[in-house]
Order: sequence, then C-alpha cells, then structure tokens
Amino acid sequence: MISKRALAKESRIKDLDDKYLDTTFLNYEGKQITQKIINPLPDPDDEKDLTTFITLWREGKDKSMAEAVDNCQTAENVIKSI
Repeated sequence: MISKRALAKESRIKDLDDKYLDTTFLNYEGKQITQKIINPLPDPDDEKDLTTFITLWREGKDKSMAEAVDNCQTAENVIKSI
C-alpha cells in the first residue's frame, strides 16, 4: 500500500520541457552575443501542447490586422514543424 502511494506521488510530478532557444548574433560593436529567447511554438510531438495552442489561438481575438498576420505566421510555423 505504501508503494502505491509513492508511485501515485511520483506520477503527479512532471517537469516541463525547456521552451528556450539559444540565439547568437553580432551587436553594433561586432561582438558575438548569445541569448536565450522563449520559443512560442508548441512541441509538435506533444498532443496536449498542440491542443492547448490551437484552443488559445481559436479563443483569442486579434486587436489589429498586424497581430492577425503575426498569428497566422505563427500557425504556419507550427504546421511546418509537424
């Protein structure tokens, strides 16, 4: 019975995947800089992540045409990653 409790407790803990991308670019002085940026795209191998992304995209309202175009570009990038 104790082993079942321990197993149930372990199964509840799930670490989130890193959503960061390392980007390297040159600054105005020509020095190479590496930064971590957040990846807005869902993991194409994780069905739950894709479903959440699609639901949030469907329920969100675009405030401007530029935002609508940006959201369409993001959706196209998700489709390409699949």
